Amino acid sequence: MKEIVLYRCQNSGGRKKLGKLPGVREVILGCGGQLEAVHILRAFEDGARGVCVVHCEPVRCRTLQGSRSASRRITYARKLLEEIGFDPERIRSIIYRDGCDLKEELSEFGDRLAEIMGNNRVTKGKRK
Repeated sequence: MKEIVLYRCQNSGGRKKLGKLPGVREVILGCGGQLEAVHILRAFEDGARGVCVVHCEPVRCRTLQGSRSASRRITYARKLLEEIGFDPERIRSIIYRDGCDLKEELSEFGDRLAEIMGNNRVTKGKRK
């Protein structure tokens, strides 16, 4: 799997999937707060190049704390990724706002991943 795994709150851009996006596997969550750091790390374990998490603005979160929980878990996953020698920028967090173009954001993230992966060769968690 050489792709981006996109975890997206159903309240961030709608309940429907974005449609065919090359190199992107989308997972719709009931709430961004359902996401755990282990889900993010498992995506890398399965071979993902990067993980993108889209969640609500904290003031617009329908579950009140879901967006804040997602942010904390993303921060924790980045810390763990860095500890094992991976670039923490391989995890991107997008706070969904009206007018947010997720397809464009994902395209930019894919370009950034190409730079990261080209500059930081990783073997078994250690940078070469």
